[in-house]
Amino acid sequence: MDVVVTGDRLYAIGKGKLYTADIIDASNPKKLGELSGLGNTRQMVVNAGVAYVSSREDGLFIVDVNDPAKPALLNHYDTVELATGLAIAGDVLFIAQRHYGVEQVDISDPKNPRFLSTIRTGEAQSVDYYDGYLYVGVWATSEVVIVDMHDARSPKVVSKTPLDGYGDGVCVHDGHLYAATGHHSRAPHQKEGDPGFGRGHGLEIFELSDPVKPVFVSRVKFPKLYHIGNDMWEVSVVNGHAFVADTHNGMFIVDVRNQKQPKMISRTVLPLRKDSSGGASPGFVGGLAVGKGVVYAAGGATDLHLIDAPDTANPIVRETGAIPIIGPKVEWKHKRVIANYQPAGQVYGVAYSEELSLAITACGSAGIHVVRVGKDSIEPVSVVPTQDFTTGVSLFGSTLFAAEGTGGLSIWDLSAEGRLTRKGVYKAGGQRVRYVAVPAPGKYALLEVGSAQLQIVNVADPSEPRLALKDVQLGLHYGYQLLDQLVAGRYAGVYWHVTGLHWYDLSTDPPSYQGNHPTGRFGMTEGLVAFGDGLLATRAGGYVRFDFEESREFTELSVQQVPKIRLVGKPALFKKHLYVADRVYGTISLIDLTDPDQPKLLDSIETPGNPGRVVATQHGYLVPDGRSGLLLCHLPGKR
Repeated sequence: MDVVVTGDRLYAIGKGKLYTADIIDASNPKKLGELSGLGNTRQMVVNAGVAYVSSREDGLFIVDVNDPAKPALLNHYDTVELATGLAIAGDVLFIAQRHYGVEQVDISDPKNPRFLSTIRTGEAQSVDYYDGYLYVGVWATSEVVIVDMHDARSPKVVSKTPLDGYGDGVCVHDGHLYAATGHHSRAPHQKEGDPGFGRGHGLEIFELSDPVKPVFVSRVKFPKLYHIGNDMWEVSVVNGHAFVADTHNGMFIVDVRNQKQPKMISRTVLPLRKDSSGGASPGFVGGLAVGKGVVYAAGGATDLHLIDAPDTANPIVRETGAIPIIGPKVEWKHKRVIANYQPAGQVYGVAYSEELSLAITACGSAGIHVVRVGKDSIEPVSVVPTQDFTTGVSLFGSTLFAAEGTGGLSIWDLSAEGRLTRKGVYKAGGQRVRYVAVPAPGKYALLEVGSAQLQIVNVADPSEPRLALKDVQLGLHYGYQLLDQLVAGRYAGVYWHVTGLHWYDLSTDPPSYQGNHPTGRFGMTEGLVAFGDGLLATRAGGYVRFDFEESREFTELSVQQVPKIRLVGKPALFKKHLYVADRVYGTISLIDLTDPDQPKLLDSIETPGNPGRVVATQHGYLVPDGRSGLLLCHLPGKR
């Protein structure tokens, strides 16, 4: 998936492994060592004998490669979302988090990375840093977002530069910005045959005399392509030549010695591979590294390729210019927040027992925390370390279900004193369990596994949970895309962000698939909740209501807008109040649904974190707000 060259060493990642190789003879790499267990590997940077590996839903792995024969894991860091692009400047690591923007991490001690900040940029794919500014390739909005990063704790978006294709790879070199683009151009592109469909692929060049105001110079277009699934683009520049990875289009070398008149001088296409349609297409280039007279291309399905380029290729020495400072921590306060509990990890989710006034929180790398919620306080009660990041919890009676990543689904008994006793564990075939919902009557647990798999587990006997159904539909699980109540006492709802809402009958043994309805796309920032005898889904800036039998497309359903706000996020319903939390942009909205045909906005706040689904208590509402902790907020007009 990616490859890096530093000196006479080569590092490559793919399928959860990191490989090291000797390239003293550049055309004859000799494998030295490997390390497995690194998840869904995507990009890599190597600095001062340490490799930083982004692994999408599996976070960030930090590996000591000083002894290339024995690479050793230093830390597994819990990133905000799908860790993708990487760059380093001084002691700061920048991690592109797709929809969640870019996360800044202090790596002065690689064994103990420290969260610094995030910046919301849009769908960040790849990043490059130079002289106080971070350049972010942003996907579907087709742009480069530039962030003032002089202080890594206080980043600020300063400009946005449009691209003709979807943004990804960026490179700052010799006073110019190079942007690799793909998928579609800005012309209409929704359907095959539209002017821009598949025509966004190419390289764009901008002049940077003012680093925050790129001036367009020129572009080179590559052949038309549209191939869903492997859609990433990368560019590196050295010796007046740009080396561009364009997935199934292959690897291009572009002469950019005259930036106003760039010329494509070579193209290398990888060997054909069978695709899902039964045909064949070229293997895709996931990333590349430039060596002495050779380019190393990471073949995502075809291994590592060596491409001769004796007249153009030389190893790249990255320039960073002035490195960012790490200023004082920025404190955040809000008049609605009564109390804020901040564990070492980030708070993904919360379950609440009103009877015991106890909240159980999924705290990422900090495990499971049980806290007591008072009128104006959150007090720690107990902590249970977990094998992997805990990213979801569900409480049924006194039984707690926790999504523990590679640790599986753990099942616990919660005592009145707030102590947890393990009752059982379910392993999901070595894959990461990310979220869990256990609807009444508590016989089955619904699990989001990896980035796109549903597993339904029979937990009637907590000591021996067993798999009842496994399914994968087209699309991804970006987090909590599970309905936590059954419809008609039997139907469980789960949605994927492309193919939408799918239903499963839990009254049959084993559970059975019941179809896809309403049909149509159901976005990653949208959500679903039971509402009366039917359902309510946040959608298109408002919400739609429908019943289980609805057969129309989502786009045909009437959208109820809420005055004064665009409603986006995961809904939770308590009595007549609808709480909507948007993990991407940090907003929490409170809506009065006494009359669902005339909703009223009661309150809206913006947090610096990534709020998960809200839970109401007798003391206020709880917000699991990622790195900002667990917030206890009071309702408007109440204290």
